Formats: sequence, structure tokens, C-alpha cells
Amino acid sequence: MKIKRLALPLLSLLAVLAVLPASASALEFEIVNESGVPSEDVYVTVDGAGFDVPGMTADQPKKLSEIPGQKLTVNTLVSGRVYVSYGAPVQEGVGFDSPTRFDWAELTVTPSSSDVANLTAVDQVGIGMRLETLGSGGHLETVGSANSDTIFNALQQIPGGPQATVRDGDGNVLRVLSPLHTTAYPGLGPYVRSLAGQTITLRTAFFGEPFTTSRYSGTFAADGSIALSGSTNPPGAAPATLEFGGAQLIEDVYTGANTPNDLSGAIRRDVLAGFSVGLWGGRYGNDALSFCTNPNTTAQGSWCPNGFNQPAFGDARVALSPFPTCEQYAAVINRYSDAYGNPYSDASKKVTVGLDQPGTGGEVETLRLTILPDSGSAQPVAAGNPNCGAAAPTPAPAPAAGGAAAATKTRVNVRFFRRARLDGAKARVARLTCSARCGRVRLTAKRGKGVLGRGRAVVEGRRRVLVLRLTKRGRKAMARTRRAKVKLIVRVRPPGAKAVSRRHKMVLAKRAPHRHRRG
Repeated sequence: MKIKRLALPLLSLLAVLAVLPASASALEFEIVNESGVPSEDVYVTVDGAGFDVPGMTADQPKKLSEIPGQKLTVNTLVSGRVYVSYGAPVQEGVGFDSPTRFDWAELTVTPSSSDVANLTAVDQVGIGMRLETLGSGGHLETVGSANSDTIFNALQQIPGGPQATVRDGDGNVLRVLSPLHTTAYPGLGPYVRSLAGQTITLRTAFFGEPFTTSRYSGTFAADGSIALSGSTNPPGAAPATLEFGGAQLIEDVYTGANTPNDLSGAIRRDVLAGFSVGLWGGRYGNDALSFCTNPNTTAQGSWCPNGFNQPAFGDARVALSPFPTCEQYAAVINRYSDAYGNPYSDASKKVTVGLDQPGTGGEVETLRLTILPDSGSAQPVAAGNPNCGAAAPTPAPAPAAGGAAAATKTRVNVRFFRRARLDGAKARVARLTCSARCGRVRLTAKRGKGVLGRGRAVVEGRRRVLVLRLTKRGRKAMARTRRAKVKLIVRVRPPGAKAVSRRHKMVLAKRAPHRHRRG
């Protein structure tokens, strides 16, 4: 599963650096520009924790033409990103409404034998790229993608793809957003609810201290909720019963949310991953042990040591259903790229290259990033079957002569709170009520041109309290002040109806510190 970026604490980073082998050699990072865009119009930005990249300053862009030999030396870079942009520089945290076309690769260099690099489309796809590792023995590993026009065109063919496409003033595609940043894609509620009455079994391992295995089973209710019951080995690593509400489960399939770094979170992650890539209710059955090609069984239990690595998405389905049975955006990325298309992409194919350097016993001396042209015949190393969308609907009978089809309009009411008080990085901002199922909801809080907060939800019912989460910019802003005035935009798209937008000016405020009364 894709790990969220996080800043390595200073003491932890110093501890890592303290145990590095003295003979560790730096990683050479080479950028090859095949894009057709002149190198003086291509910008490179490097950012990450433990930053040690001579010739570059953290989060400060530089023209590719100004990088000698288009090569960098990477001594250390933890949870790093290398941004590539056309025509203008970008920095970490650039908004996805930016008029600049950009994309990035991710890498961690400590150095350690477990260091890796990858491409990512979890947030958006903007520029086709390829990553390769090289050593004294020549070429080692590759992950790559098709040319961007190929991917863009494929995404226009799925529901929500055209609406998720960001274009410039001339109509050229800048990027296609993922379900994390748009409500354009269809919800997966029908797929989750289609498993009503079916029993699933999970055999999940947690690679912590101590290593723990588990076996849980449960049967889905009509609303998609499920109560999983089981045991762990050693005992007590997770509750005997884990309950997942249907509405929250459906919402979290796209986001991978509510999966803490413990055994309970790993079990929930496996439930979400099975829906995301179309495994549940598919050709492999509903025992998660059958979702991998190399199950491991010992006296401690059974588990998939390398995740769910059976062919997924369309390859996992017996036939098309009346509704999508996977994340179709991620399915297209899986077909045309070796990048992460969602947080679970490493469950169905190889999406990383190892960076084990000679100083840590490995062979990797160079990591090469190639910026591909927009058109061409490039392809990923491994391509999957993306056909897990909805089957073509049966044509509806024509209305009787003189008659007219009655359209039902969903009424949407948003009652904004006068003041939104932050609880950490989250705040309840409004109460949503609909006359029928509300559907997909997106929130954006702006101050000037900056976005301080975002939120998204799939509301299967008719009401929901809406929650806003601070962006990186928002967290920085609120660190300097106790309150900020923002313009909140709520966009609601009920099923089968046009989207409705509501706007409101409100105040984001920190909670007052708790004061103890003297006794």
C-alpha cells in the first residue's frame, strides 16, 4: 500500500544517518528530457526530509538547463518528491487548479537496502514519465507509462473522466484529477451493496512488533455495513469484532481513510483494497487468501506475504455488472502506467524500483527519470485489463404518445455554521440535508487564491454534517493565527442530477485552550 508522505523526525533521521555504512556512495539522479519541451522551459523542484542534494535547495525550482549534465547527486532524501513542470516553476503543495502543467516522481534515499522510487497518479496524471535503475551490470529495473495523450484519451472514455479533466485556456489538457480531488467519478455504493448476504474472509498479517496474523469473517448487510469477527495470533492484537458502517466504508474505498497503522487498520485496508481493485465478488471468490498467487501458511497462520497480487480490475471480474465494480480511474492508470493509481496499486502489480546501492550491498548507482513526449508508442512494463465499469444499460422503453418522463429533482439544503472550530486539522462546517440521496459532496475553503481546506464525501443518506480538513497551506496559516476568514464552497452532485453549489463566508477558529479551575 502506498505510504503517505511524512516528515521524518529529526532525532530519527540522525539515528538513520548515524548507522550508515562509511562506504555508502551517493545515488546519481539523471533526468532525460524527451518531452519536446526545451530544457530551458522545463523546471525541476526537489523536496523532502533529510534534504542533502548538492546544487539544489529544498523546494526551490531550477531550470533543467541550469542543472549540469541534467544530473543530481542525492545523498539523503526521505519521502522525497522531484517535480517536473512546463513553462513555469512549481513548489511542493502546488494546487491542482494550477495553470501550470506538472507531475512528480517519489523516492527515499537514506541510503538503505529498502529504499525505493516510484511514479504516482494517486492525485492526478499530468506528464508521462519513466523511471529506470542502472548499475555496473547495466540496466536493472524499470517502471513507466504510456505517453500522456494515450492516458488522457483513455480517461475521457470513462464516466467522470471528462469532468475531472483540467484544461488551459486553449483547451489543452493540463491534468486529469483522481477521485481524491473531484466528485466527478461515480460512487462505488452499488458495488459494495451488491455483496449483501455474501460472506468474506480476511487473513491479514501485520508486520509490527510482534509480527501478528489474523483471521476474520463477516457477512455484508444490505447497506454495505459489515461486522467482522475473528482472532489474532498472538491474541489480543485487535478486537474480537470489528464493525464497519456501510456509508463510511463506501466513502473510504476511494480515499483509503480510517486505516491506522495497526492490525485493525490493516484489516480495514484489505477490505477497502478488495473493493478498489474489483476483487470482492469476483472470479477468485471471497476468501482474501485467494487474492494472491503465493499464500504463506505456517503454524502461526496464513496470509499473503506480498499483498493481493492476482491480476485485478477487469481481470478479476467474471462479467460486467450494471454498475462499476472497481475504481475506473485507477483501472485506466493500471492499464497504461506502472504508477500508483490509488493507495493500493502495489497490491496488483509492481510499481516501484529498488534503490539498493553498492554501499548497502546492492547494485543501483543511477536512477534515471525520462520525461516522455505527449504522443508516441510508450507503454508500461505491465498492463492490466481496465474493463470493470458498468455494462451498457438496457434502453428504456419510449414514453407513451402524449406522455412525458417525469424528472425528480433532489432538493439540497446546506446550513452553514456561523463559526467552524478546529479540532486538530478538522472542523465541522455545515449540515447538509437532501430530499433524496445526497450523493457526492466536495468542500473547498479559500482565502484569496489560496486553498486552506478541502473535504469530500459520498453521502448515501439524506443528511450529513460536513467536515473540512486543513491543507498544508491551511495548517501553516492557522499556526500563525487563531482565526481566519474563508469563503467556503460546497458542491453537491445527487445521483442522476446536476451539481448544486452553495457559497458562504465563515470563520475558521482554533478551540480555546482548556483552563483548569483552581480547587
